[in-house]
Amino acid sequence: MKLSSLQDPGDRYKLGDLLGSGAYSEVFEATDQNSGGKKVAIKILTVSSDTVEDLHSEYKILRQHSGHPSLPDLYGVYLKKAESRSENDKLWFVMELCGGGPVTDLVRGVNEENRRMREEHIAYILKEIIKVLVHLYDNNVIHRDVKGSNVLLTKDGEVKLVDFGLSRSLKSNRDKLSSCLGSPCWMAPEVIVSGFTEGENAYDSRVDVWALGITAIELGDGKAPLQGLHPTRALFQILRNPPPRLYRPANWSQEYNDFIAECLEKNPEHRPYITELLEHPFITAVPENDYHLSMELKILIEDFARIGKSTRKMEVAIRNGCLKTGLSPTPEVMRLEDLAAMETLSEDSILAELHERLKQGQCHTFVGDVLLVLTPNEKQTIYTDEFHAKYQMKARSDNAPHIFSVADRAYQDMLHHEEPQYILLAGETLSGKTTNMAHLLRHLLFLGQSPNKIGDNVEKAMQIVDALSNAATPFNPNSTRHLLQLELTFTATGKVSGAVLWLYQLEKWRITTPHKGQANFHIFYYFYDAMEATDRLERYDLDAGRAYRYLRTQAADNCDENISGVREDPRGNVVKFQELEQHLLDLGFQDDQMDTVCGLIAAILNLGEVRFKLGREEEAELENPEVATKVARLLGVDEEKFLSALTNCCTIQEGTAVGQRHTPLEAEEARDALACGIYFRLVDWIINVINQKLFFTRAIFSDKYSITLMDLCGFECFGKNGLEQLFINTLNEQLQYHYNQHVFAWEMEEQEVENIPAKVLNYYDNKPTVDELMAKPDGLFHLLDEASRTNQSSDFILGLLESSGKSSNLKVLNGHEFSIAHYTGKVLYDAKDMIGKNRDFLPPEMVETLRLSSNDVVKLLFTNQLSNTGNLIMSAEDCGFITNMKNRWGTALMAGNACRARKYLTESQSQFSQTGQMRTAATTYRGTSLEVLRGAGSGSSHFVRCIRTNLTGQPGDFHHEIVRQQLRALAVVNTAQARQKGYPYRIPFPEFIRRYKFLAFNFDETVDVTMDNCRLLLVRLKLEGWVIGKSKVFLKYYNEEYLSRLYEIQVKKIIKVQALMRVFLAKRKLKFREHSDGKSVQQSSKSSSELTEEKASIIIQKQFRGYCVRKQLGSVTKRKLDVNTMKFILEYYRRWKAKTIFQVLLIYRAARQQDLVYLSQQIHLYNQSAMSGLDKCNKVSVLLERVECGAHASLVLGKQRPTVWKLPFHLQQDFPYFETTNLNDPVTSG
Repeated sequence: MKLSSLQDPGDRYKLGDLLGSGAYSEVFEATDQNSGGKKVAIKILTVSSDTVEDLHSEYKILRQHSGHPSLPDLYGVYLKKAESRSENDKLWFVMELCGGGPVTDLVRGVNEENRRMREEHIAYILKEIIKVLVHLYDNNVIHRDVKGSNVLLTKDGEVKLVDFGLSRSLKSNRDKLSSCLGSPCWMAPEVIVSGFTEGENAYDSRVDVWALGITAIELGDGKAPLQGLHPTRALFQILRNPPPRLYRPANWSQEYNDFIAECLEKNPEHRPYITELLEHPFITAVPENDYHLSMELKILIEDFARIGKSTRKMEVAIRNGCLKTGLSPTPEVMRLEDLAAMETLSEDSILAELHERLKQGQCHTFVGDVLLVLTPNEKQTIYTDEFHAKYQMKARSDNAPHIFSVADRAYQDMLHHEEPQYILLAGETLSGKTTNMAHLLRHLLFLGQSPNKIGDNVEKAMQIVDALSNAATPFNPNSTRHLLQLELTFTATGKVSGAVLWLYQLEKWRITTPHKGQANFHIFYYFYDAMEATDRLERYDLDAGRAYRYLRTQAADNCDENISGVREDPRGNVVKFQELEQHLLDLGFQDDQMDTVCGLIAAILNLGEVRFKLGREEEAELENPEVATKVARLLGVDEEKFLSALTNCCTIQEGTAVGQRHTPLEAEEARDALACGIYFRLVDWIINVINQKLFFTRAIFSDKYSITLMDLCGFECFGKNGLEQLFINTLNEQLQYHYNQHVFAWEMEEQEVENIPAKVLNYYDNKPTVDELMAKPDGLFHLLDEASRTNQSSDFILGLLESSGKSSNLKVLNGHEFSIAHYTGKVLYDAKDMIGKNRDFLPPEMVETLRLSSNDVVKLLFTNQLSNTGNLIMSAEDCGFITNMKNRWGTALMAGNACRARKYLTESQSQFSQTGQMRTAATTYRGTSLEVLRGAGSGSSHFVRCIRTNLTGQPGDFHHEIVRQQLRALAVVNTAQARQKGYPYRIPFPEFIRRYKFLAFNFDETVDVTMDNCRLLLVRLKLEGWVIGKSKVFLKYYNEEYLSRLYEIQVKKIIKVQALMRVFLAKRKLKFREHSDGKSVQQSSKSSSELTEEKASIIIQKQFRGYCVRKQLGSVTKRKLDVNTMKFILEYYRRWKAKTIFQVLLIYRAARQQDLVYLSQQIHLYNQSAMSGLDKCNKVSVLLERVECGAHASLVLGKQRPTVWKLPFHLQQDFPYFETTNLNDPVTSG
């Protein structure tokens, strides 16, 4: 066909209504004015270099085969010239008009009316499609786009197959094609694979058989499987999951289900050819004379086709990796949502993919079951209620990657596997961990929402934690300066019941640091600015001007590296403090507790203003004792003792306590240590009180399940890094090691143990670095402790590191610096102040002074012991909340939940004295890391890897080298390779059978826990890619997702059946109750109607006498009884009680006598049976003289068992009093 030789349609055809549109064309109804107004269909296609081959192929096939009864007649082809150079020419195919429209319109219209297509009609339509496909197969043509919207019906009920734009003519039936194109949901697996390797994975005409099977499902369910999913997700599931089937197979015949199963065989070599399908029983059941079926379809078209037309979806097509939606002029390059699905994995390919996705506004990407999040540096609208609902109880592949999908997956796994879930976020500073944790929390609260506003309290608690423990750094205005574990608890039905907050490793040295660019915790600025704005500074002995040393506001004015944050927003701080106060009040804090919090913060600010001067003999003296007096007053301690404790200390010399005075430097260190000690204890106290407030709802609604969110400081590298950065980076190092073990090492170990062919997973093992930091006795942290105990300087540590010579990851650089090769790269640390900070010494004299405070909270902060993680230990009574709950809700309820409350308080941990067992910062860090890693290893882990896209925070900016370095540090490429090769889900046989046996076995089948039954279960479900070990089933991540989806579907069906059954029983019970009530009403009305005048008068008299007595004695009963009356009543009460107990004893004796009678009867019957048996078996009688009278029964029967003692009972408690009306009358009772 030469396009230039085609005629212009001119005015011959008058275009009418739009019949339909696809990815490449539009079809209009038209009138042929040269043929007497004949109605035709005109398919209009755009002529371009990309579509020329399709146009020629479609013209060739229609010209050669349009005479087939199931193909539309071709009337002519025309070329409509473009009116301008900016537009393309249009090719017109003039064809037979199929007035019934696509068969999908009919199916959807029937479904909209809560009906479904009959199997006879479906079989008839499929048979007509098979006939035309057989004709095309015999003529070496592959259609490649068989689907419901390309099957048209005429007004007479005839079936026509259309749209041959993707069809190709072959030289013979043995030839194959290798281009990846088609409609996503109908594409066969081999077509999808052909796009990866050109020529090696070619396919033949059996791709039309697969598309026919999908079309068969479409005719039954009204839509194709996976329709509505993004094409990349649909293609991934077609390749990885078992073949689809009807939504409710039990509603259809076995022949229909078997026909679909025959067509949807994933292995093309096992799939039948199109000619073989004509012999299938489902097709052969269609009668040869099918005229009545076409007439029935004609009636259905008139009734339902118009309804289905209004629900059409925009069509999507794929061609060589590009996605075309509707009539969009330019195809869109398909971007993978799962990096583990990439054919070529490398840093460059992943970088390119992430960059393109970020350009499209997609900042979330899966790496198997791990989520990768890029910081968009701008506010996005993908966290609304609409998205909360979209990611509710869905499979991972149902929606685009999102932080909500991780929360949804953890929530479903919690209910499915009934074990604790952990969501671990990792990334460097300013990578978005805290923000994503907030999104995770909101979605979990949405999934488990309950009407008692528990979720609101949890969110308020989190805002309080942020104010107490977040601060601005030179890079991040809201940096997390702690490790937080938020454990959300859920009821057995999945509703949120409460939360538990665990706050570790608060960076308390931030309060006293002299670094100008490091702001203090947000709460200090909130508090001070709010007090100043409301004229309450004098109440807490504070001065105006924001000139306090710990606020560092004057230093911020001259600091070049400071960024705008809380410190620079006094007005906003006033609002924030008001919100914070309201949150504390909403969580049940009392006014005195609020005042204590404010007083301690003010005391810390004033404490920073205490200055010392050099006195005689180089001893420290207070330069401004009036400020120290303010601090003592705010802390509620004796002023003289407090001032003395600031400048004096006690040391042990030769076993004797010797008092001595501080030097000015030592006094300043002790002052700063006191400020840090007060604050971190205050934060622990607030957290414990909040936990106790949230405990009550857990006690009421239960806490069977839990999901723990973990947020921590990101990996940091400043110009000068000290002990704080060492703790932060070491914790990140250990969590990276946990990730490596979870994703790589444990899998390879289990493969070796289970005799699975080993697949080597490459990754950077950071265990040597962790060992050099944490191991005994040569680890860096143990060296720090040794130097702190022996009062050494930093030279001691550097000397040991340099002399060992074994360390390859720790290098000494000069007299005060060393470097550590972390998993992210090399970081330099300054050892100058490390030993002093690690000592973390608060003089015992100061602790003893504060223990004598008149403020109960201050006394508690320094009296209670500390845990192995360095946190303040508190009992439920210390929180001041249990007593109130006992008074309000009863002692029994709270006592029953005391053990559960204990495990959520620090009281359950190891306890250390604040003076006798003082511990270093390194020691508490080791306790924290052990606690965190132990918890993370006790349940299922879900990983979120956060990546910073640039250093400037500009939206849309993607710095390749910065992202590359983070990809390498977070092992993203290795993770993708591991998910491709490995088996992240390894389930023991008993657990696997317990979870999934009902998916493949009938309820009456006996399923033993064996390897063969596990294999049979997997085979019946048609899963691929799994491996069976000696004691475990090894599954790919998409296998586990598919099983979980099947499990949830079946559980929902079970729940629905149970709900319907409960409704039925409730209705029946209500109906029975109404019937019974009706009878009782009839009887009562009947009895009332039969009431005589005499009975009525007696009832009236009785009621009147009662009224008179009550009126006469009403004032007497309200008065307090005198002594004589009480004695009189007490005497008769004792008689009544004694007679009641006597009646109880009579009943008890009667019951025991009845038991004795029953026992005697049983013994008698047993003796009769025994004698009867002896008479039958003893033919020779036993002479009595032969019976030994002195024989001991114990030699034959064994040692006699002790007699059962009668259980004692307490008459006052174990027996109720009986109503004895005969005691009411004093005359008869005497």
